[in-house]
Amino acid sequence: METKRKTKILTDTRVEFLAVLVLSVLLVFGVTVIMGTMSSGFHFVDDHEFLEWVYQMKHQNISVVDILVGKVKADFSWRYEPLYYSARILSCYIFGVDLKALSVLKASEIVVSLVFLYYSGRLMGAKKCYALLFSLISMVGYQSAVWWKLGPQEAQCTALFSTGLYCMLRYLLYHKKRWMAASLVLFAAMANYKESFIILMPFLMLYVLYHQLKGEDGLTWGKLWLAIRERLGYLLALGMIFLVPVLVIVFYVGTNNYGAVGLDASEPIGVYIEAISRSLAGDLKWFKRFGVLFGIILLTYYEELKKLWREMLLAAAFLLPQFIIFGRSGIGERYVLPSSIGYAFFFVLVITKWKPLSGRRRFVYVTGLLLLLAAHGRVMLREADYFRYRGESINAMLEAVKEMAGEDTNVLACFRPNEEGNLTINYWLKLQGFDNVYYWDEERKIINKECDINLRYDEEYYEEQSFSDMDIVVMYNRKDRHWAYDLSLDLSDFQEIPCGTLTMYVRNGSLGQMVYPQVEELRINF
Repeated sequence: METKRKTKILTDTRVEFLAVLVLSVLLVFGVTVIMGTMSSGFHFVDDHEFLEWVYQMKHQNISVVDILVGKVKADFSWRYEPLYYSARILSCYIFGVDLKALSVLKASEIVVSLVFLYYSGRLMGAKKCYALLFSLISMVGYQSAVWWKLGPQEAQCTALFSTGLYCMLRYLLYHKKRWMAASLVLFAAMANYKESFIILMPFLMLYVLYHQLKGEDGLTWGKLWLAIRERLGYLLALGMIFLVPVLVIVFYVGTNNYGAVGLDASEPIGVYIEAISRSLAGDLKWFKRFGVLFGIILLTYYEELKKLWREMLLAAAFLLPQFIIFGRSGIGERYVLPSSIGYAFFFVLVITKWKPLSGRRRFVYVTGLLLLLAAHGRVMLREADYFRYRGESINAMLEAVKEMAGEDTNVLACFRPNEEGNLTINYWLKLQGFDNVYYWDEERKIINKECDINLRYDEEYYEEQSFSDMDIVVMYNRKDRHWAYDLSLDLSDFQEIPCGTLTMYVRNGSLGQMVYPQVEELRINF
């Protein structure tokens, strides 16, 4: 009987794992393949670096080690994310500019995150359906941009956090040192990948104490000290993983080098209030709307709710630091991670196993969770469709320019202030053997050869060029969400060629052939 019981448990465990893995793979690869994000090419956001590094390796004979060391050194004057650039440059060295391969790698990171968030929920005591709901609510929504954007670090960081959390929970439950060591390695990697994930370490340290004190009716200093002593070595290791990068940032990198991200005591409080309000009305709106519903339901259990103060403290330790560091810029799109995990931790994992929640109120609460997921599922599909549309527009333009341009053709790129757009067209065409690209500066009304005014100031590149020498002009149009604006250029002598979110203008009679690219319009308009 005992053997049969063990066999059944092992079979059930394998079936559960296969079910979760298959569901995660079907969801992630189904969305990215069917919606076309995986094959949508360049997007003028971060992915220009792949082209730049490949160009440096192939045409400037710079070694991958020199590129890596130079990039990490330069980054220390502005950011703290050494492991991010190390992994990014190495992946570029391996895959080159094979964006499909890099997209498969990115999707695989999301599958890992979904699976390990699910199992972390299970180890925290959630039923299978709620562990799955926790995983999905954490990853589906505006934050799903990390499923297909190749630049952001949040996908890798979430994979590191979720696997590290799983290992930590296994260690806390079964006291195996191999799980402790694995969790520390994963959390150390996470803390050296992106700043917003460094500040998850206090939550993890508090969770260790929370787990140790679980079941204690009253909390005293003696019980707290005993809990600390029992896990002192592990807590010290987590503390070091947190403190080392924080000290490097405070004393070496600086805390105010991130544009609108980070702390700035000179900013009035109104700036922070406005940014958070904008976030709650924007990409956090569904979290806010359903959060209000969940809060009202929980307040009907007011006396019992007060007993959840430890869980509320954990949720606050997770979420408040995120709102502080993004207090000036706001939280949106990929920056919703990791906050969405903290939100799902409390409203899904904690509350769904909370005994007082029952009857009709429980039905309304769980229905609200499902509707939140449905609303974010709609958002995910719409955002994926726009990403596909924008990428296909950019790549159709690049191919059309390559096909139309001859040796003496001059191309004018009008993508500023998006210097990443200029860098992409610069290096993409250079890799095709074409280097006659110039760049329009609307503010100063000049044309120069410099693709990124933020990085270089060579006078030869600022020698003003004549607009009359330009044969092809490329710019955003009003279908682009981010960068469309009116230019002061006189395009009356040009033929307009629409190209999705971009528009090409070809000077009349200047080219021997014309190309009219076809870009599929948005499929989802709801």
